[in-house]
Amino acid sequence: MAARRRANGNTESVDNYLKAILYLGGPEERRVTIKALAGRLSVAPASVTNMLQKLAVSAEPLVEYERHRGVRLSTAGRRRALEVLRHHRLIETFLYEVLDYPIDEVHEEAERLEHFISERFEERIAAKLGHPRTDPHGHSIPTMEGEMPEEEGLD
Repeated sequence: MAARRRANGNTESVDNYLKAILYLGGPEERRVTIKALAGRLSVAPASVTNMLQKLAVSAEPLVEYERHRGVRLSTAGRRRALEVLRHHRLIETFLYEVLDYPIDEVHEEAERLEHFISERFEERIAAKLGHPRTDPHGHSIPTMEGEMPEEEGLD
């Protein structure tokens, strides 16, 4: 099955790589190893290396990749990762609070939807929910400006 592209040109796969690097790098934005990223995404290390090389040389590089030193997000990559994470956590909150989804079902549903909502839809969800600061799991929701509050959780 071909990867679905978003309006910004990123695929779900790219978004998932960026989220995984954000998670594994933590608030300190540490470099992430190929092995750790391969484990998080359940893909072969060679596939991770290929993807990172592509992301590092794109028109607007999304990662800073150095062979044998790992990877970290570029400014553009961090911005996109936080945007997808914001979408995910707002969707989880909407599903839980408005649509009465059970807490154990919101994550998987949000995983499917996070890549495809527009900024307008994101704004409307946030407004409907009263601009929540945390999702149903207690994790911080990145701000519209792409900042992560201090007391973050990245799952």
